[in-house]
Amino acid sequence: MLVTYVRSSSYNNYAYCQMQYFITYVLGHQSDSGKKADMGTMAHKAMEILAGLKKFQQDNPRRKYLVVEDDAAGKIRIKKDELYTDDFVNDLIEISIDCYAKNSKHKFYPKERKEVAQTVWTFLTHSDGMFDPRKRNIHHPEPHFDIPIEEDWAKFEYEIDGEKVQGQLAIKGTIDLVTLLNEDTIEVIDWKSGRRMDWATGEVKDYKKLENDAQLLLYFYAISKLYPEYPNRIMSIFFYKDAEGEPDPKPFSLMFDKSDEARFLEMLKNRVEEIRHNVNPKPLDPTRSHWKCKYLCHFCKNNWEGTDEKMCIYIEKHLKKHGMEKTVNECTRPGFNIGFYEAPG
Repeated sequence: MLVTYVRSSSYNNYAYCQMQYFITYVLGHQSDSGKKADMGTMAHKAMEILAGLKKFQQDNPRRKYLVVEDDAAGKIRIKKDELYTDDFVNDLIEISIDCYAKNSKHKFYPKERKEVAQTVWTFLTHSDGMFDPRKRNIHHPEPHFDIPIEEDWAKFEYEIDGEKVQGQLAIKGTIDLVTLLNEDTIEVIDWKSGRRMDWATGEVKDYKKLENDAQLLLYFYAISKLYPEYPNRIMSIFFYKDAEGEPDPKPFSLMFDKSDEARFLEMLKNRVEEIRHNVNPKPLDPTRSHWKCKYLCHFCKNNWEGTDEKMCIYIEKHLKKHGMEKTVNECTRPGFNIGFYEAPG
């Protein structure tokens, strides 16, 4: 398979289902987001804007008004004292819900709106507000990164439909928040509105599991390159729900060091090599009877355009009949460029 970049979601998606990875990240077909995913995006947007307003206040201490220009919510302009009021937070939650609800295929009723609000308020109030961005020294809200891996094994060269694609493998993504604790220490905060579990294995995520978590290690490697002036880097991940999907807020904070950068690169190399040599990606369940296939996978619920076959099955048959190269050339989504990355919303 072709691989030109890795982000935490693609790394984990390959372990979850190779076929879903292939259709999504190699062929460029996008899944419709589920209602729970949309609700998580809404909660994240509220937290992002709060962090952005606090950053504006830090940078402009004499300004009477705080302003954030957001790509989804538009212009947010408030008096600086409003930032710390419950009324503003509640208004912001509604704004965050509405800006995504208008383009979603899902309907968000009072029950779902209440759950989004509860998620945001839990992030803000847990542990006496320890993770409230308004109480933090904001270093960078929602930083995006695109970092080439400067290793020989990370070089790639492919030919796609007669066009040569070459370069250096990169890690790419978006971090929820980077805060400054002191002149030597930054803390990355990642809010998780979903379940505290590994979807590929079903295992509950605890400290032992998180020490080897691909996303945390990828983020740690990224911030070591983005912010090398800070020798101490804390990685905090805040889960809102337990493995069963019930509210059970639990933050975890971990410290990694230089040896973990090398450990991540080895993990990344192994995963990339496995993807590169895979010319026959396997579905999660060959029969597509698993509940994750039937109820969660967009490609098992929707037909390939112009056929009566599910997308997953159509691509599997195309691969078996025509091979990897022809499948990539004929089944890639029009306009998709495997070398281009668009940050998630």
